Amino acid sequence: KLFFKETIKPQHSNNIMFTIVPVLGFSLALMFWGMMSSKYISYYLLFSLLLFFCMTSLNVYVILLSGWASNSMYAFLGALRASAQTISYEISMIVILLFPAFLQWTFSWDNMFKGYGVMILMVPVGVAWMIS
Repeated sequence: KLFFKETIKPQHSNNIMFTIVPVLGFSLALMFWGMMSSKYISYYLLFSLLLFFCMTSLNVYVILLSGWASNSMYAFLGALRASAQTISYEISMIVILLFPAFLQWTFSWDNMFKGYGVMILMVPVGVAWMIS
C-alpha cells in the first residue's frame, strides 16, 4: 500500500534516485529480520553482530542519498545533519554493544543472548546509553 499511493515528486529532483532510495531503505530495514534466530532457520550467522554493525552503518547512506535526490539545498543540508547525528549515535551504540561481546568472547547474537550474567551488567550500560 505504501508504494502504490500517489507519489509526489519535486519538479527538479533526480526522479530515479528519488524513487529508488526509499525502496533501498525499506529493504535494508527488512534485512534485519534475517538476523533473528528461530528454530526454523536454515543457516547460522557466525558473526551476526558485525553484520548488524555494517547494516546499521548503511543507513547513513540512505539518509544522505534521500536528501541529495531531492535536488534541494535545504533537504541536502538536513540530510547532512541527520547523517552526522546518526553516525554519532552509532558510535555510542557500537561501544555499548561491544561490551557484552567482549565479556562473552563472541560476535554471535545467539551466543550473546544465552549469557544471562551479562544482562545484569547491561543495566548500567543502558543508563550510560540514555545519557549519551
